Amino acid sequence: MAQSLTLAVGVLALLIFALCGVVIELFRDVRQLREINGILDRPLEVDLEDVAGTFPSAHGLPTGLDAAAAAIILVLSDRCATCHALAGGFNGVLSPGLWVVLEARSPRSAEEFLARYELTSTSTGGRLIVDVAGRIAESIGLRTTPVGFRVREGRIVSATTIPSLRYLTSILPNRVRLERSPATRMKERVRV
Repeated sequence: MAQSLTLAVGVLALLIFALCGVVIELFRDVRQLREINGILDRPLEVDLEDVAGTFPSAHGLPTGLDAAAAAIILVLSDRCATCHALAGGFNGVLSPGLWVVLEARSPRSAEEFLARYELTSTSTGGRLIVDVAGRIAESIGLRTTPVGFRVREGRIVSATTIPSLRYLTSILPNRVRLERSPATRMKERVRV
């Protein structure tokens, strides 16, 4: 009986080892597929030049950011597919610590963008700035979107491109998940 038990444990160990190998190979395949399709989260550092260490208000941003311990300023464009995907992931609400600057071609295109993603002054808590003239982007020297500027102790300290909602969520100061809407979170609390 002891031999059969030892044999069973040995077979089980080999089976587990083989299954672990299969899982590792599947993860490699998924990564390769993501790389081929260009959906890996590979943010690029953005050179800030003279902007590093300055107050956000010096570039036309709200003075409230000058007192922020930590924040992300996300610059979106109404002409950028990734920007549209990010805005769709907000579910109409901005996470605490996230400020959004929408660079738009015209007031009408800004209105359409905001309506499409249900972003209103109420739902964003006043942390949405529409930059139709492009003054903020010009002041910062921004030539690409979406870009996230990190603010620490009221100063702009670094910036990276934002390739996905997953990456944006990972760099938010308070790590609040953006994938679920407030209504979904409320339903989850009620079920518990």
